[in-house]
Amino acid sequence: MLDIFSTLKANAARIWRMTALRQTVLLTGVFIVVLVGAGVIAAFEVREEMSRRADDRIERRHIQIVRDVAAGEFDLKDLRNTGLERFFFTPETASQDRSLRRQGFFTDQRLLPRRRDDDSVWMFYGGAVSGGWLVVGQNIGEFAIFDEVLTQAFLWVGTLAAIVALVFGLLFGWRSQRRITAISAVLDQAAQGDLSARVHAKGQEDDLKMLGDQVDDAIARIDVLLVQARSFSANIAHDLKTPLTRLRIRLETALTGDGDPIDGIGAALEQTDRVMSIFDAILQLGKLDSGAMKQTFAPVDLAAVATELAETYAPVVEDSGRHFSTQISAVEINGVRVLLTQFLANLIENALRHTPEGSSMVLVANSHELGLTDDGPGIPAAERDRALEPLYRLEKSRTTEGAGLGLALAAKIADLHDARIDLSDNPAGQGLFARMIFNKK
Repeated sequence: MLDIFSTLKANAARIWRMTALRQTVLLTGVFIVVLVGAGVIAAFEVREEMSRRADDRIERRHIQIVRDVAAGEFDLKDLRNTGLERFFFTPETASQDRSLRRQGFFTDQRLLPRRRDDDSVWMFYGGAVSGGWLVVGQNIGEFAIFDEVLTQAFLWVGTLAAIVALVFGLLFGWRSQRRITAISAVLDQAAQGDLSARVHAKGQEDDLKMLGDQVDDAIARIDVLLVQARSFSANIAHDLKTPLTRLRIRLETALTGDGDPIDGIGAALEQTDRVMSIFDAILQLGKLDSGAMKQTFAPVDLAAVATELAETYAPVVEDSGRHFSTQISAVEINGVRVLLTQFLANLIENALRHTPEGSSMVLVANSHELGLTDDGPGIPAAERDRALEPLYRLEKSRTTEGAGLGLALAAKIADLHDARIDLSDNPAGQGLFARMIFNKK
């Protein structure tokens, strides 16, 4: 018995913790309170109106009798009481006041107190009439009956309305709670590592469906990010293994005395620098992801940045046996000058690394885009999205220098500037066009 009571208590507590159902019960309670309040106010107003109408009716009856008496059409000696109407006439004598008081009336007011007689409610109105004082009484029992019927009607209608509101409220609340529970279950599955779980919200377009869709989108993005993180980790391990292995070989060679130790140490330092450059690039990626650089935004003359970088790299490119030119027009954007410079530098160094001698490069800067074209081998369309991932390298690029972070950093810089990076075919023919496309506002 105790176990059953504990189970019922636990279930009741669990149900009460359900927001949708709890709100339904609370709103139903508020509805009942408002309904009762409205019923009380309505009943009070109806009673007041009925009382005013009764007052007016009996006053008009008294005035009519007074007029009939004055016109000789009504004989005060021939007053007859009925079940709905009573008359009390007191001639003008010294005992008038005592007579009225004995009958429960007062001469100092016209509308006299109500009285009950034989379970009937009567209203009286007194006033002067030719030859004395006339009190007219009318039975207002029908008002009492109406009041009772009205009260019962409000009670039954209110009870029925409260039950209907509670039933439909619980029904809608239960439906909403089921949807919330489904979303919660998917989140629990995702928290336990099952990133294939989805809400697949159906039904009308409301906030719960929007929430379900957002949960699905969030889990999908987390899944993609985890896949990228695993790939990133694998690529880090792969790209660090080679320079670290070479570093070890160089140090062993210098230690054993095979060959010139100075050359061995110098080669070891080169491998150390490569490892450090990889970590520096990874740290910079993390810094860009944090969005902290947004705080340093300022107006930047993009034409000046492109011109300065062209003057710096043009001799290097020409010395490598390649051709370099520019297409620059005046433009100013809001951003970080050093990052925009690095964006172009990464594109140029990437082109130097992956294009053959005799290739041509064109630096482009205008109000629509910032980038570099080349007529080298380019990147296959199927691999362009992956080429923007950190440490991803095309198979044919495995033998060249670099860690596969240049384009990834360029993509992060573009994203930081509310732009998008685009890898497409060179408009002039063979090759690659890597650029940052500005979002027009």
